[in-house]
Amino acid sequence: MNLKKWSILSLFLIALIIGGAVLYTYERKSASLLPIIPSSSLPEPQPFFIPPDSSSNKLPKKVPDKFLLQVPFTVQAPTANWDEMHNEACEEASAIMVAAYFSGDTRKVLPASEVEKQLADLAEWEEKTFGYSLNTTTEETAQMIREVYHLKADLIEDFMEEDIKNALLEKKMVIIPVNGRKLGNPYFRQPGPIYHMFVIRGYTKEKMITNEPGTKRGENYPYSFATIKNAGADWNHKTNTIDEEKSVMIVVSK
Repeated sequence: MNLKKWSILSLFLIALIIGGAVLYTYERKSASLLPIIPSSSLPEPQPFFIPPDSSSNKLPKKVPDKFLLQVPFTVQAPTANWDEMHNEACEEASAIMVAAYFSGDTRKVLPASEVEKQLADLAEWEEKTFGYSLNTTTEETAQMIREVYHLKADLIEDFMEEDIKNALLEKKMVIIPVNGRKLGNPYFRQPGPIYHMFVIRGYTKEKMITNEPGTKRGENYPYSFATIKNAGADWNHKTNTIDEEKSVMIVVSK
């Protein structure tokens, strides 16, 4: 090989080496400009949910099958003295239990001495306000709760089972006036009171759970809604007896 050919070949090899080096350097610089993202920082794939009812923003409210509020109990004759005053003290006893609940009282049963004093105080208030203390109407009982205990007391006529449950779920108290003889309570002194009130504190699938002041066995006493509805009544001062055409309940709240 002569000198001229060798020189040309050498120049070609040198150019090839230089070009490769330049290309390698460029690729390294380009790679260094790209951000390096660790796999741990990559977002996880998110599932896609379709709401049960895409036409409404509100989910249906589920009413629990059973519900019970913690309400202290008292019988309307806490010392077993069933005189005329205590025989007619279901309205006052119901108000006392409701007021104890809203005061935050967590006792299971209210002491007899406390209840007797409150019964006497309420009877005195009724005598001064109404001129009598026996057989107060639903509205008069609600007025007593408002003015003595400073609670809200609303009347709902022609109530349904859902009205009772909704009130309880809102942690309100329900008082029901009835013809006590239609309740079929075997623990009443028979034939039972013609006019009566009790507290509803909860429910199950089959029953309403009450604090029934008409018997010492009345704590958590169950009545069906049909029994309660059928027994509904209110006192009528004009006829001096019950009006069974009225179906009304008192809803008490703070």
